[in-house]
Amino acid sequence: MPDYLARLFYLGDHYHGSQHQPGLRTVQGELIRAISKWSGESHSPQTVHLSGRTDRGVHSLGQLALITTDRKISIEGINKHLPEDIVLWAKIIAPEDFKPRSSVLMRHYRYFLDDSWKTIDLKNIRKAIHLLLGSNDFQFLSKPDERRNTVTTVLNMAIAEFSGVFFLDVFGTSFLWKFVRKVVTLLTEIGQGKKKPDVVLEVLKGSRRTFRGGIEPAPPENLVLVETIVPLRLISSKYALRRIHKYLSTRQDFLRRSSLTLSGITDYFASSMMFSQHSTNLRSP
Repeated sequence: MPDYLARLFYLGDHYHGSQHQPGLRTVQGELIRAISKWSGESHSPQTVHLSGRTDRGVHSLGQLALITTDRKISIEGINKHLPEDIVLWAKIIAPEDFKPRSSVLMRHYRYFLDDSWKTIDLKNIRKAIHLLLGSNDFQFLSKPDERRNTVTTVLNMAIAEFSGVFFLDVFGTSFLWKFVRKVVTLLTEIGQGKKKPDVVLEVLKGSRRTFRGGIEPAPPENLVLVETIVPLRLISSKYALRRIHKYLSTRQDFLRRSSLTLSGITDYFASSMMFSQHSTNLRSP
């Protein structure tokens, strides 16, 4: 059976995270159900993999799915069986022996920050960010998971601002459970002057002296998995991209609750549609 890679958009507020969980509504579960209906085959987490998991309420622009099927994959065919807030929008035949987790170059998350960041101490935050870069044991900045090594690598992290909106970009080889959201809480405390930048060193050493009750993760609704990065160019579907835009235009309640996130998502797919249209024009006789 051939393997396909596909990019996946979803809004996570109606799901118990991305990873399949029996008896709960999840993104992977919905994808398995849709592919089974489209193909007439029996699918499971062994034939429909995600390249990583996101928590309940977290969104995705460019999550990767690895799909094993005897049929030639049809983005539009599968999307007909998916709920409106989950859309496959690009595809390619997967390289031989591609592993959905270990073959990924890096992952890019973006957290949209609230209005309090307009008056925050960015100088101290950037000092703290510098201490977080590289390979470290991030046990105190993640939810405990006995099956996972807590030593991982943050390749880059930066605070940026566009049109008065601040956001935190994080690039890493892999991400621990709730890591980005706990980092946002830590940086907010530092930026508000409640903690010094060198508290990061205590956290990395596993000291609970400053945060005796642990570090609470920031809310999930402003966190977006922007892209799971691989050295491949997936072929996007203009119909799927239009479906995403059409759906977002109907989510006025989501717009009111999380306008910063929605703005970022809309801009991302506007760029993708422009690229798709340009590619179509280049291929036209």
